[in-house]
Amino acid sequence: MPQIVIKSLKVGLWVILSFIFTANSTTEIIADDILLSEGSYLLNVSGESELQLQGAINFETIVKLSSKGAAYTILKLNLTDQQNLPGHSLGFFVSQQYGSAKIDNGRYKISTNIKGFFNNFDGVFGFANISQYGELPFFTKNGSISINNINENVVEGSMNVVFENTTKQSIDIKGDFVALRK
Repeated sequence: MPQIVIKSLKVGLWVILSFIFTANSTTEIIADDILLSEGSYLLNVSGESELQLQGAINFETIVKLSSKGAAYTILKLNLTDQQNLPGHSLGFFVSQQYGSAKIDNGRYKISTNIKGFFNNFDGVFGFANISQYGELPFFTKNGSISINNINENVVEGSMNVVFENTTKQSIDIKGDFVALRK
């Protein structure tokens, strides 16, 4: 009889320990790694209030000529809420002079010397409309967009950007994206 009790306790102990180890590892994976599906983003916004933005993202690339005849490669990122609340839309233009290098993996800084909307420039320009922060649009002030993987159909990356509106209200946006070609 004592042997049956000892064997039962050993088996029970192994079952309990395996359950504990399995439960802990599953919880850590869910908390630490959020996998984005293609064509989506997850951004954390901090400002007057904190919120999370998610939705659909697509991209397109074009080559545009300046008034002086210089060619620029432009990567456009379009982010929309897809009816997720709060209502929002964001757009980014990563621009680089065509002859210098193509837009590839790397970190692209916000351009602070843009002299007009959609003027040809090297760097990043962005805008954000987020209903929770009012009607005024926000424009990029500083920060960067990092591209980790780019190919014909997908652009994966992250952003850490500060936006500001005309009343000097600022918001920080950080997060990851996986954009699909439009």
